[in-house]
Amino acid sequence: MTETQHRTKAASEKQHDLWCHKCDSMVDGDKCLDLSGNYSHLHQKCAKEQKKCQVRRISMSTSTEEVTGKPKLWLLQRNCLETCDSGCIVIGERTKLHSCITCCDEHNFCNSGSGAEQARFVLEDLLIAVFNMFRIIP
Repeated sequence: MTETQHRTKAASEKQHDLWCHKCDSMVDGDKCLDLSGNYSHLHQKCAKEQKKCQVRRISMSTSTEEVTGKPKLWLLQRNCLETCDSGCIVIGERTKLHSCITCCDEHNFCNSGSGAEQARFVLEDLLIAVFNMFRIIP
């Protein structure tokens, strides 16, 4: 006699088992910025509906007519989210607020980066778009 096993669709689906770093630089200080230490209290098992890890970075810079200062970190947050949209926005003229979000779900604790990597590519894309808008076509 052969034994057959029947499973519902939900039972057959892959179990969600994502872990992310969870911290806030305003609360956790440098531990949130440099994850090289043994900070297991900053590890969080994401809830079933949370399928993304995120890094949110908020920086500020000032600029004059000649020089734009390097952005200075104001806040860095890491956590689990249900949905996440990567990208950066810059608000302001002389005092600029830079807000960047990076998202990942490739592996556990994938949100270990600084969140600044995305900013460089978005800024390059923006500059290319602006130059293309003002390019004079003969």
